[in-house]
Amino acid sequence: MDVGIDKLPDACNDRMLSEGDCPTIARNISSEVLFKDDKVDWKTLRQFFFLQGALKKDQCMKILMKVLKVFQDEPNMIKTSEPIAILGDIHGQYYDLCQYFENYGDPSQKLKYLFMGDYVDRGVQGVQCCLLLFAMKIEMHKEVLLLRGNHESRNMTEMFTFRDEVLDTPGYDEEVYEMFMDVFDAIPMACKVDNKYLAMHGGISPDIKKLEDINTVNRFQEIPLEGMMCDLAWSDPADDKNCMYNDWEENRARDCSYYFGRDPTRDFLDNNKLTTIYRGHQVKQGGYQQHKWDGPNKPPLVITVFSAPNYCGTYANKGGIVLI
Repeated sequence: MDVGIDKLPDACNDRMLSEGDCPTIARNISSEVLFKDDKVDWKTLRQFFFLQGALKKDQCMKILMKVLKVFQDEPNMIKTSEPIAILGDIHGQYYDLCQYFENYGDPSQKLKYLFMGDYVDRGVQGVQCCLLLFAMKIEMHKEVLLLRGNHESRNMTEMFTFRDEVLDTPGYDEEVYEMFMDVFDAIPMACKVDNKYLAMHGGISPDIKKLEDINTVNRFQEIPLEGMMCDLAWSDPADDKNCMYNDWEENRARDCSYYFGRDPTRDFLDNNKLTTIYRGHQVKQGGYQQHKWDGPNKPPLVITVFSAPNYCGTYANKGGIVLI
């Protein structure tokens, strides 16, 4: 039933938009436009999502199947070099993701992008964030590098919001959700940058002595609650104020994995001839935190990057990005 403006409560009248103020909403996009010469036109897709468009099921599935093959060909630990932008958690904040590209430019040989996981949950546009990044990955697999976060899992997406988000998208169903999960299972766990830095979502593990150990685990599965794969996605650096965590400590806040402190971190970096660990996984008010266990005038052993500004609409935090 239509309700005329004159029948609205007086308190609503000041919220009415004129016809010219209404936002443009994209209804659909043809497969002929989206998949040109069997390539994904990610720039058109980005604008389509910006206008609140939603892909049809067959279009979504086509992107997921294409990117699955790309991820399957990558090792657990991928390698890249600078110049590169490193980002932490996005959590379904699509417009903030687009703002990073607006500020720093699209992925290219001049600036690669490394995302350290947690593309979904809590924010309302995890589908759009994933599909845009996946489309970019298909066409620029060396310039767009994606790592798996702890939220790229069945356990977390069922507990939080992504599963419901997928199933609430018109035309989507359990088949689409399961395809997302198959893709998540295939995303690499770590990235070595310039032979100097190691990036992952969570942190290091007592089960990883040498970088080569990372490639020994079968990552094509749900993230387990213990072991190397769990720690790469779930572990946290010890709080700077609690440097008694100089060894591995049980991470009770996560109910799995570990806190890692100065000594195991320094041993890991020295044994693998690295200088810094980059990771996400924790919201930071300034968008990042340098973990300087050796003192304020020493280089940080670990840098946490969190790229979802005003997380959950309540934290009033900044979004961080690292440019190397």
